[in-house]
Amino acid sequence: MKKRLIMAAAALALTHAGFAQSADLTEQQLTQILKHQDRPEGDSKRDNARLPAKVMAFTGISKGDNILDLFAGGGWYTELFSRAVGPEGKVYAQNDEVIWRFAEQRITKRTADNRLPNVKRFDNMAIVDINVPDESLDVVFTALNYHDLFFTETNRDGIITKLRDDVVDYKTTLTHIKKAMKPDGVFVIIDHFAKPGSGYEAANTVHRIDPDIVKFQMDAMGFELLEEAFYLRNPGDDLNKSVFDPNLRGKTDRFIYKFGKKQ
Repeated sequence: MKKRLIMAAAALALTHAGFAQSADLTEQQLTQILKHQDRPEGDSKRDNARLPAKVMAFTGISKGDNILDLFAGGGWYTELFSRAVGPEGKVYAQNDEVIWRFAEQRITKRTADNRLPNVKRFDNMAIVDINVPDESLDVVFTALNYHDLFFTETNRDGIITKLRDDVVDYKTTLTHIKKAMKPDGVFVIIDHFAKPGSGYEAANTVHRIDPDIVKFQMDAMGFELLEEAFYLRNPGDDLNKSVFDPNLRGKTDRFIYKFGKKQ
């Protein structure tokens, strides 16, 4: 449940006053969204590896919610969130200058002709430049991309291509996100496990991150870990290998954390 205990009294008062709160969508309801007739061909091929109904249920998503999908890529999750929150909700899909170069064609095709009318894109835009009202977001979500804050270069066959001059400043980034979240909003982070102590370099070499980095940074910037899910764990994962290894892709050991604002 994304609603915090400290909000229970207020929620109860609103209910008695005749303003019923939207209920969290169940895993069963979210599974039906995966079967939507307009879902792009090929999207469902990743369902078994990503378990999206379980993951979205873990966020506590409800009809009418406002969601920020960070590093949305081609919008695979953006579309599912769009269907889940319905016409009364809003989904913001963000890609910064690094992710945009890989995602532009896919997310443009996905949102062509206003087929997802409740989605607003923030293209080629740093997180700190996202403009949404303060305390308006119910859910902030990023899947397999927190490490991209520290993704600065690629190395293919010994040829290094610089993508950023430096890592993204997580302090200003998380401060900006926190300001946009509702008091009872949640921030769900999914990413690939990296070896303990591997630091930021794992983002460049194997596209992973040490989960202790995530927990440290979130704690330092005023977030508390509320809950962890284990749907995507794989103890047999070789953490020395890139997540793009053809024998490993879609089978990595992944953590799922839910954070809220410290009270």
